[in-house]
Amino acid sequence: MRQAEAGCLAAAIAAAALYAVTLAPTVGAGDSAELILAAPALGIPHPPGYALWLLVARLAAAVPVGAIAARVNAVSALSTAAAVGLFWLLARRTGLRSTASIVATALFATASIVWASAVEAEVYGLATTAFLALTLLALRARRARSSARDEALFCFTAGLATVAHQTLLFPALVLGAWVFSRGERGARALRLARGLGWAALGGSPVLVILVRSGAKPSFAWTDLHGLSGLADYLLRRTYGGLAQNPFRLDRAVDEIAGMGTLIMASVGWLGAALALVGAGLVPRARRMLGPVLAAALSIPAALVALLAFTPDAEHLAQVAPFLAPGIAAAALFAGSGAKLVMRRTLHRWRRPVAGALILAALAWIPAHYAAADRSGFRLAEQYGRDLLAEAPPSATLILDGDNETFLAAYAKRSEGLRPDIALEHRRGWIFGDPYGLRARPRSEWTAVAHRAEVERIRSGSRRICYAIPPADLLGTGIPFTQRGLLYEAGAPDGAGAASKPSPPWKLPAGWPRSSDLLGGHPERYDYVTRKMAVTYSDAAARWLWSRRRLDEALPWFLDAARVGYDFPGAHLNAATAAAATGQPDLALTELLTACRLAPYEAEPPAHLAVFLAAAGRPRDAAIWFERAFKAEPGAALAADAARAWERAGDAARAGEWTRRASAGGPG
Repeated sequence: MRQAEAGCLAAAIAAAALYAVTLAPTVGAGDSAELILAAPALGIPHPPGYALWLLVARLAAAVPVGAIAARVNAVSALSTAAAVGLFWLLARRTGLRSTASIVATALFATASIVWASAVEAEVYGLATTAFLALTLLALRARRARSSARDEALFCFTAGLATVAHQTLLFPALVLGAWVFSRGERGARALRLARGLGWAALGGSPVLVILVRSGAKPSFAWTDLHGLSGLADYLLRRTYGGLAQNPFRLDRAVDEIAGMGTLIMASVGWLGAALALVGAGLVPRARRMLGPVLAAALSIPAALVALLAFTPDAEHLAQVAPFLAPGIAAAALFAGSGAKLVMRRTLHRWRRPVAGALILAALAWIPAHYAAADRSGFRLAEQYGRDLLAEAPPSATLILDGDNETFLAAYAKRSEGLRPDIALEHRRGWIFGDPYGLRARPRSEWTAVAHRAEVERIRSGSRRICYAIPPADLLGTGIPFTQRGLLYEAGAPDGAGAASKPSPPWKLPAGWPRSSDLLGGHPERYDYVTRKMAVTYSDAAARWLWSRRRLDEALPWFLDAARVGYDFPGAHLNAATAAAATGQPDLALTELLTACRLAPYEAEPPAHLAVFLAAAGRPRDAAIWFERAFKAEPGAALAADAARAWERAGDAARAGEWTRRASAGGPG
């Protein structure tokens, strides 16, 4: 076995051991439960279906050892470990020697984003493996003595990579352009045609989604009808559009800065410093790693151009796993930086310096261990059980968000809890199609669900519960009664069986605080997990608030804000409670925090403006109304700004904002 191959195997085994120690024993938050539900039945998860992951997970689910969740979680650990082995090969292929390769591989394997993708059921470990395999094959196909076979293998892997994760389309295009730019121009058309054929063959596993849809699996996000239905599914036409906002330059700059910060934070200060050295002071590294860097950066570039996402904590958490290729590029540059340090070191000091660099890179194992460790994590499992526990007998539980939907489904289907309860999804037909949405465009789904639910609630034929009362139903006069983490809907006119109240729910003495559920260290957990944990303190706070026990509710709101330290809504709730209990300084602090966390939203600055106006500070209130208007222009906010300027004695500014209000928005 050659040295590079032996190093690849050793790196993969070491990473697998590390990830196995921190592997979650059961279901996790976010997409984890959905994927675990889909794997054994070869079902259909949310678009684009992740057909390659699904096939691998189905094989893991068939292994008759341990719980199904643990087996599917192990796919993440093993695929990410394989990515670490491939990274070692890439490091050696790009000119890094042993010490630099060890440093780069250790930084990559222990990077917080990479490690997080290895401990729960997710598609990102396999996607990272596909990216690194694609990059290695591109380097092979581009070399001077490459053959048609090398190009065919690269193109086949490019097609396969896009099935692993949709974002890998962009690195595949970048690397493909680089590979096919080599050679005589006259032969490129034929080579490209052959390459597209191999890519189509590599992408053929996506047909599994179509085949399985026809088989009506026990878990299916949607139904597909023919190739046109598959195309709609892959392009997310049944899931929602790609673009979240219109393009704005300031927002794009914040998106780029946010993603860059995530990558640098993931590799730690040592990796970031060495990467800057390698990128800035090693011209050969820039030449060797240029194609890798271009391929890796194509993903954040596409996210900015196509998604135009809001660069807040929630959306950055959603795109963070997509940045593993960027982390790989940063780690390679860090290896180049380590190589430069070694080259500039006196010969007699090279071994000590090499040892120090390796130990410093390995030091990120304990640094990131606590945040990555999910070996004792069972909160998601508990959350699903708690959702079902307080539902009335034979109730219908209507769900919406990923955590509540799939964790409740996991508790019911995988653990066999509450067979009397019917689950429905409000924005899709995951649990059947009770609203008849198959024949409707997605833009009509909310209205259709609203009409159907109002009719069912009024009829009182079955008790209806929600994890979160829908905003469109709150305005119809339908009363909601809290039952732990759930809210039971009652008929507004008092008619029907559903209007007969269930036994009243009281906050138990041992109800857990959100911070305690996370061991007192919420900063160790990802956004989605903390969002799930926050519901506990928030539920207690709302129950106490509804009974006018404001002083008792405030500590629970503050605990929710502590766990949701980057949730604007949690801080707004804490601010409202603080103001109601006569603590204006605390309220102001919480409002300013919410504004800092949500610079592109109107609600936090509007709340702060109202608070300042009530405090007798009309000029400050007017400034914050203007900021709210900038985030979401509208006549109401313009009128509020005009009134605030008028109270502040600035007639000119008041007149300007009155004209904007009369114009109905931006002036």
